[in-house]
Amino acid sequence: MADQPGNASFDPSAWEPSNRTAPLSVIWSLLGRHIAFHRRLVDLTDNVKAALLLSQSIYWTRRGRDIARNGGWFHKTTEQWSWETGLSAKEQSSARGALKVLDLVDERRLGIPARLHFRLNTEQLGSLLAERIAVDPRTADWNDMVMVAEMLGPSVAYHRALAGIAGGVHAGLMLSRALYLTRLQHRRQLDAWVCNSAARWSEEIGLTRREQETARRDLGRAGVWEETLRGIPPSLVARVRLDCLLSLLTDGAPATAFGADREARQVCVDTAGSLAQKGESSLWHPHIVASPKPPSLIHPIRHHCVDESATPLIEHSTCESVQQPQSTSREANAPSLTAGGGDLIFPDRMLPDECAAARLLLRQSGEQAQVLLDELAGRLQTNGVRSSPVAYLRGLINRAAAGSFVPELAPRIAAERRQRQKAAEQRREREIEERRLEAERATPEYHARTRAQREKISRLLEDMKQRMGPGRPR
Repeated sequence: MADQPGNASFDPSAWEPSNRTAPLSVIWSLLGRHIAFHRRLVDLTDNVKAALLLSQSIYWTRRGRDIARNGGWFHKTTEQWSWETGLSAKEQSSARGALKVLDLVDERRLGIPARLHFRLNTEQLGSLLAERIAVDPRTADWNDMVMVAEMLGPSVAYHRALAGIAGGVHAGLMLSRALYLTRLQHRRQLDAWVCNSAARWSEEIGLTRREQETARRDLGRAGVWEETLRGIPPSLVARVRLDCLLSLLTDGAPATAFGADREARQVCVDTAGSLAQKGESSLWHPHIVASPKPPSLIHPIRHHCVDESATPLIEHSTCESVQQPQSTSREANAPSLTAGGGDLIFPDRMLPDECAAARLLLRQSGEQAQVLLDELAGRLQTNGVRSSPVAYLRGLINRAAAGSFVPELAPRIAAERRQRQKAAEQRREREIEERRLEAERATPEYHARTRAQREKISRLLEDMKQRMGPGRPR
């Protein structure tokens, strides 16, 4: 394996798959919700950021509250678009302009006071998409999930939290895709290196060569990206530095998962510009373009946890978290990375990976850690958590750090736990006493004492019979 050009200290062998598998499941729990970003919309708009805004507009048109009653109009502020997509106000303005030129999104101020509302032009969008897949636009039915999935094409899971870490939407999209490919590599028991050719990234996420260069540079400066040349002839490959990413998601926490702060009534603040640079990566273009085509993932019954499917846009995108299944044997050692957090008691509904991620987030919470977990447990019991438990916990931690956290359900949860612990201690004491008596009954001394008592009782009965005599009634 060749060393990374321009970086003599780079040692690819220092990061073996066995060392990188453990934090992957924890990272996935920390990411929270995702947005279904459709690559086909980039070809439609010729703009990645406009395609991202259009993807989210499609979601809200499908899932927004009172959309039908309002004639398709939905309200979004600049801050809300930023929370959901990571786009700055200037980037939003540019993306909205591109969508208005294509007549894909209408804008209007409604209500008192007047607020900016948006409406997706479904007929125009259906017509443009139908032309690309050679379908009669008159047959486009937005209530037909299979038809919508076919028109929109495969999607990529875009995590808003990664945009804050990487310093921009383009870098966040590339990191989201690379993280998903890394997960696939580990499932197939392969190393974490993924193809890093410009043609591959353009095909999968729609970034131009210049946008890719900027994104890779930003990722390298953030310390979460490595590149090197491999193979004969050599080709450029990359991988995500999971330990640095995990550190940024917990200690640095430049951006929270979408929805966590909103549920905790906090304002998301993008601190990507304040990230410390952890090292430079020399970014090179590949000598050989290796661009295998991605698999076709258009299928009406794909499970919602598959972040490549188009179905999550309709059923689960953004309104639910990307929930991972129970840890496999390859990821069973993930909780060991979180040692030193104390004897914390986690809600029963949290998965092992979520507990490990939560323990990392609570390392700086001190004595409040258990109170925060109890508050989360109470909210889970009352179905008050619409995002992932880890995302909601992150919002509680932010409130505690700001001094605005007031426990509401935590005292009841703690009292119930103390009652359960007291009852459990009483059961243990009874069980210990029963085991002691059972062990005592099994000893020869106990049997000897029992026989002696029986013999003594028998003698007493015989003496009573003799004193009463044979003629007296018994």
